[in-house]
Amino acid sequence: MEKPREWLREKSIAKKILSEADVVFEVVDSRIPLETRNKVVEQLAKERNKKLYIIINKADLVPPEFAKKAKEIIQKEYPVVLFSAHKNRGKKELNRVIKELSKEKKLIKIGVLGYPNVGKSSLINTLKRKKVATTSPKPGMTRGEKLIKLYKNVYLIDTPGIITLEFQDDLALKGSWIPEKLEYPVDVALKLIEKIQENRPEALKEAYKVEPEQEPLKTLEKIGKQLNYIKAGGEIDLDRTAKKVLWDWIKGNIKAYWI
Repeated sequence: MEKPREWLREKSIAKKILSEADVVFEVVDSRIPLETRNKVVEQLAKERNKKLYIIINKADLVPPEFAKKAKEIIQKEYPVVLFSAHKNRGKKELNRVIKELSKEKKLIKIGVLGYPNVGKSSLINTLKRKKVATTSPKPGMTRGEKLIKLYKNVYLIDTPGIITLEFQDDLALKGSWIPEKLEYPVDVALKLIEKIQENRPEALKEAYKVEPEQEPLKTLEKIGKQLNYIKAGGEIDLDRTAKKVLWDWIKGNIKAYWI
């Protein structure tokens, strides 16, 4: 299985932004906060002695006690802000952090980094109070970096999603890879279903009105049947069902989460 060709280019983008930025806001997905931490970004920030904050975005997709637990774990290493662009949550706290940072230098640039689809652009638009960054549930929509003026001495650097050194299947599980681009979407959907069944099986029942089976393949077949994704000859279209499940995960329609 090939690793995304883009990773080298994106590692160089990350390096460039980390040399330009004074501070890094690493955005992670509240549903899988540890899995969406980008170790390459964190390592590069450490090497360059840059202040790094972790913004746990999409906090509205998880229960408050889960978000609090994730914050406590990550806070042992970095300062954390719980945020929801969708519900406008955490904006005051983040603005307070930005105001504090802006006192340190005449001009401050904050690099906003993270995997595709963790909500970097939504975060920027919420802070700016208007649409300046492209948002889409399609991973990888931001093309190239942009400098966005937030206050007279504070700029945000909007970046494409950084997908360093990983397999497409792993990225798809993070919601950071378009299902249509996967060679074997069924394999990835089965891995995802297995994760969901381990951590919050009722999420599948809520999303698809099916009782999960022990075997992820049987669960996927049940979902396909329920969605009426049937091929000519009466066979369940597993490929189509798998892509639907992966898209539902990307869009936050499956209410599962884990640490």
